[in-house]
Amino acid sequence: MKKIRIILADGNNLFVDALKIILEKEPEIEILSGSNNGVDALRSCIELQPDLAVIGEVLHDLTIVEAAKEIKRSVRGIKFLFIIREGNADMLSLLSGMDTVGAIKQSCCISEFMTALRLVIKGERYISSEVIKYLKNPLTDDMLNTDGMINNDPLNDITQREREVLYWISYGLTNKEISEKIFLSEKTVKNHVSHILKKLDLSDRTKAAAFAWQEGLPLIPEDFFSPIKIH
Repeated sequence: MKKIRIILADGNNLFVDALKIILEKEPEIEILSGSNNGVDALRSCIELQPDLAVIGEVLHDLTIVEAAKEIKRSVRGIKFLFIIREGNADMLSLLSGMDTVGAIKQSCCISEFMTALRLVIKGERYISSEVIKYLKNPLTDDMLNTDGMINNDPLNDITQREREVLYWISYGLTNKEISEKIFLSEKTVKNHVSHILKKLDLSDRTKAAAFAWQEGLPLIPEDFFSPIKIH
């Protein structure tokens, strides 16, 4: 039987370790790694390509939404179970845009956690009654497209390397400076910039930088993009 490969991420080490002990007793589950910060979780997901990520809201370096968005961009088809402390509009938008997802409160019992996990593994949704109250609020207009559907993440259309280049563009770096940062030739960086502008339908790098900030890409910690080398 193929095991479900899972990554755990939460700012509370004790919480992550406790979940690992519980889940390692499940024969159909394989725990790939446990992280207490978002950057490590992102790197683990890119390297290990898990089936499912269990993400807690207490991450020290980025929000649960920022972490989930970048993981979703890097690992196509990944499923999520979110452990939520507080609801907000960004989380509402994220949950509403996923067909298969779980969301439970941090204060839930272990039996509810396991119920949610098993349903998400099966490709279903589980939003706890405690979280549902956050979904009762009407979606704001800017979350919807003209068909009344949740807007897709436009950064899904560019590659991990292109997002890395866009990240540095958002901080005002030139192609030469970016090439030195990420160990690529200046010509290769220039090609990446051209692809980014074309895919995002933007006319220049200034607009690309503004777009990146609008989508929250620069909020991801710098050290996620600096040491990782993707060729």
